Amino acid sequence: MKTKHIIVAAGIACAALITSYSGRADIVTDWNKTAETVIRTATTPPPPPPIQVRALATVNAAIYDAVNGIARKYQPYFVTDAAPPGARAEAAAAQAAYTTLKGLFPSQSALLDQKLAESLARIPGRKTKSQSIAHGRAWGEKVAQAILAWRATDGLSTPVSPYFGGTAPGQWRSVPDGTLPGALPQFATLVPFTMSSSSQFRPGPPPALGSAKYAADVNEVKAIGRVDSAIRTATQTQLSLLWAASGALEQSAVARSLVPQDYELVDTARLFALMNFAACDGMIAAFDAKYRYGFWRPFHAIRLADTDGNAATAPDPLWTSLLPTPNHPEYISAHSTVTGATMRVLALLLGDETPFTLSSPGLPGVTATYQRFSDAAVEVGLSRTWGGIHFRTACETGRGVAEYIADQAVANYLQPSSDE
Repeated sequence: MKTKHIIVAAGIACAALITSYSGRADIVTDWNKTAETVIRTATTPPPPPPIQVRALATVNAAIYDAVNGIARKYQPYFVTDAAPPGARAEAAAAQAAYTTLKGLFPSQSALLDQKLAESLARIPGRKTKSQSIAHGRAWGEKVAQAILAWRATDGLSTPVSPYFGGTAPGQWRSVPDGTLPGALPQFATLVPFTMSSSSQFRPGPPPALGSAKYAADVNEVKAIGRVDSAIRTATQTQLSLLWAASGALEQSAVARSLVPQDYELVDTARLFALMNFAACDGMIAAFDAKYRYGFWRPFHAIRLADTDGNAATAPDPLWTSLLPTPNHPEYISAHSTVTGATMRVLALLLGDETPFTLSSPGLPGVTATYQRFSDAAVEVGLSRTWGGIHFRTACETGRGVAEYIADQAVANYLQPSSDE
């Protein structure tokens, strides 16, 4: 299949103008790639996005504390003990990633055993540094077990009453008939990685049903988000499908391609930790708002527009969106919040004007090239409206929440050590 390359960043005339970034391959990027493989193959279908982003944050917390506990370049995250003298950082990173992934996805043990053996075999001087490698592995194991024990009590496994929303105008209910409970309501109260609580950056409520803003939101998605929209362009359709297929795993691949060549191992570990901490906290904050406000999706808002009390909206009983509607409330957009947080961290650490290309195995042959991280953060929100599953306000609000999350994470966590 011929690749369709979509140029989306303003001011770019052609793909040839995009600077090429080869990225820096090291044991941190290798194990993030392995994490991607493990998560994709852990179950059929793969785990839902909230589970994916929590796993990536957990793995990278272990990798970071294992590597930084040896390098001591930055402040520790969770494990503050000192690494044993002479411990090899590469071995610590590999063991920490291996142990954490095995704890989260025990069905992937055979693959993980193979990847660990390959990682250890590639460590330079391994035959003459066997003791330092053993110390590194022991340290990585200790860190990983501490992180796993902490996240085991983060609320993911806490029983939560099923959430069905309601039948009043504006209240969420599952598509099409309200018979299914909302997905993963426990994520609304999950212990965050950098936020003080899941509600720290909770936004105000969605627009009132009778407001002009609400009517504008409904009428926009009604026209452009329907499955057979006459005004959505072919490029908008492709971008909507691409972003729908691109989540934390695809964005991890983007980050791997952009790691600066002069980064030390601990710098790479810090980048991936901050990025995934902010992404998971973005998911938590989005679910906090979703289950706090319980706002209906465009599917019901449009089909039942004659019940909203707004003279500027009109019902379309047969309206259907381009994208399948996720099974949780609309406000705020989780994709906008998670992706917005990821892009903001990358912008803060690498510079906003860093070109990159997005692709997904879920939509082979289609890519989108961006000149700025901030461009992508805006476009993911637009894509959810083009796809018919979100109102513009939910996406813009989600992006705003994401910026708060990312800014405080980078400002307050994994700062340079005072010893540096």
